[in-house]
Formats: sequence, structure tokens, C-alpha cells
Amino acid sequence: MNSRLIKYIILEIIAIIIAIFWLIPLYSMLINGFKTNFEATATPVLFPPKVFTISSYITVWGEMKRPLINSIIIAIPVAFISTIFGEMAAYFFYVTSERMPAVSNTGFSIISLATFIPYQATLLPLIELEASWGLFNSYQGLIFALLIFYMPTAALLMSIFIPVIPKYLIEAARIDKASDWTVFWKVVFPLTIPGFLATMIFVFIESWNNFFMPLVLTSSPSLRLIPVAERAFTGGYGTLYNDSYAAAVIASIVPLVVFIILGRYFIKGLAALGGGAKGV
Repeated sequence: MNSRLIKYIILEIIAIIIAIFWLIPLYSMLINGFKTNFEATATPVLFPPKVFTISSYITVWGEMKRPLINSIIIAIPVAFISTIFGEMAAYFFYVTSERMPAVSNTGFSIISLATFIPYQATLLPLIELEASWGLFNSYQGLIFALLIFYMPTAALLMSIFIPVIPKYLIEAARIDKASDWTVFWKVVFPLTIPGFLATMIFVFIESWNNFFMPLVLTSSPSLRLIPVAERAFTGGYGTLYNDSYAAAVIASIVPLVVFIILGRYFIKGLAALGGGAKGV
């Protein structure tokens, strides 16, 4: 056996081990949802159920169906709008860095800082703002609040993807007297689709899993999102463990489907990210 084959086998073994560790939580959630509450409490978490029952999934689905729809209504526009405007902002700073480097660096630093502002620091002014605009406890209010936090994140990520584009393509479009708007839509956007999709997937999953914002910005049970609804199965006087596991599985279905369908684009985006990082 040559050294290249040995390295390949070692890498394959490491990849299998990592995949097993990644699948263990999903496996435990899935099988414990098929147990009775007593069995889920009394047996080890990795043991399969002695008698399979789908009663937990049926019960949980009735309570999680509406939050699931709510999360889809919120997460899709947040992911798409954040990524579109984030890429526009990233391209703006990319162009501005050639003409006014000081302005570009200052603006980009502010956006970078905005991605690390904790939700708690903006809680009170955000609630007051949404209440004064009539957005509190509404779909629009949740979308608005999440956009505030995820548009800077999308801009930061897309600013790493955009330098992957060969500069001569942008310069050729400018020689043809194309405006920045035309260059963005005809040159930049088509060539950054892998990065666009990778960023959109990331923002979608982040907004899907966001617990704090929907918790404080909604008060109606009909507006609950998946993370808040999932928490309801853990009570102050006891926990229905089988229902909690079933709720976790149902809450994970949409992100898993999205990642399975668009995962290859996410990987392509990460590959482009490596090239972009060299150009920053």
C-alpha cells in the first residue's frame, strides 16, 4: 500500500467517525419519539424502543403544525431579503473600496460590528419601535426584527464571496459603459450564485432556529414559531420526554430537507469562500 492510499483510507475513516457523531443526536431524537413517556424516561437514550408507537408524533404534530407554517412564512422571506440586500451592500463596499477606501472600510467595520450585537442589548428599543409602528405581535414585526440582525450577517458573508469574481469581467463591463446596477445584476450576481445560496441557507437556518426574538416579540399562541412551540413541551412541573423528542424531530425536518436539496450548493459556496478569502 502506497502512502497516498493510506492517507485516503485514514481520511475516509475520520469522515465516517465524524458522520456517526453527527448522526447520533438525530438518531436518539428519532427513536425516543417512538417510545412511551415511561420508556423514554427509564431507558438509555440510545436504546431502541421495545414497542414502537407513533402516538407522540401524532400528538405533537397537531400542536406543531401551525408553528411550522409560521416559521416557513418568516424564515423564507428573511433569508431571501437578507441575502439580496446583503450582496448589494457587499458589492457597494467592494466598489467603494476602489474609489473611497476610507469610507468603505468605515462602513464595512460598522456592518461587521452589527453582526455581533447581542439581541438582548436591542430588546427594549426594538419592542418600543415595533409597538409605535404597529408591528408588535405580527408576521411583519418578526420579519423586520430578524432582517435587522441578519442583513449585516449576509453582507459580511457575501463580501468574502464577491472577490472571487475576476476583476477583468467587471472592468470589461465598465468599459462598455455599464452602470454599477447593470454590472451587479448581469455580472456579479450570476457568478456568485453558489455563495448566494450558501449564505441564504445559513441565514434561513439561523432564523429558523432563532428562539429569543419570536419569544419576546409575539404574545399570541397563533404566532408561535417552531423554537417557542418546541419549548412548550418542557414544563415547570415535568417533561414529556417522548413528546419533546418527537417535537425536536418535527422541528428539524424543514432545515434537513433544505440542506439535503441545496446542500451541494452550500458546499460549492464554501469552496468559493476559500477563493474569496484569498482575495480579501
